[in-house]
Amino acid sequence: MADTQSVVSDVKLFLEKLKQEMPEIFGPQTKTDGETTPAENAAPQNRVLYNGDLFEARIYLTPDQEPGVAFDGTVFHIYLQTKDDNPGALVTDWLHKKADEVLKKRTQEWAEKIGVEYNRIVLKDQKTLWASCSGKKNINYSYRIIKMPPAVQDYLMVHELCHLVHMNHGPEYWQLVEQFCPDYKNHRRWLNEHKDAVFADEKLTYSEENSH
Repeated sequence: MADTQSVVSDVKLFLEKLKQEMPEIFGPQTKTDGETTPAENAAPQNRVLYNGDLFEARIYLTPDQEPGVAFDGTVFHIYLQTKDDNPGALVTDWLHKKADEVLKKRTQEWAEKIGVEYNRIVLKDQKTLWASCSGKKNINYSYRIIKMPPAVQDYLMVHELCHLVHMNHGPEYWQLVEQFCPDYKNHRRWLNEHKDAVFADEKLTYSEENSH
């Protein structure tokens, strides 16, 4: 039993070390009872994190209009048909669609620069991974990547595409990453410092007092 416990302990220590060394793989950790995490207070209420910036969200009650979201470059305009509509869910849907559009397009552009081919791209709401690349050349992204600065988004794309050449994290792999993303160490640091904010859900609520 002691040997088994020792092995389990060693595995836990290895995973904790890996989480620090590979921020592009692991997302924020689940809190224990009684703890508060940065994710809970990551973004002010009625603000939307997108492309690395926080934008004001203005919420309107428009009974004659379908629920939806419009972004004008500085403000997210959120239209509710009834007070029961969930503004946070509407923004999440908008972000997911934007991520599907942007990440697929830019991944193809990066693949052409690196000289690799992938099979398909799938966007998910992954809770523990930013992205992954399978042996079948499929790339999975968390749609939440769209909340990051574009340079960090690009780094994650390069990170996964380079696995199509080296399916490991050895020296040759990192040399290839650096060739196409010289500032990758800064982007890895950004991931470590802001992962909780990126994984946090949007805190959006409608009130008649603050309606526009």
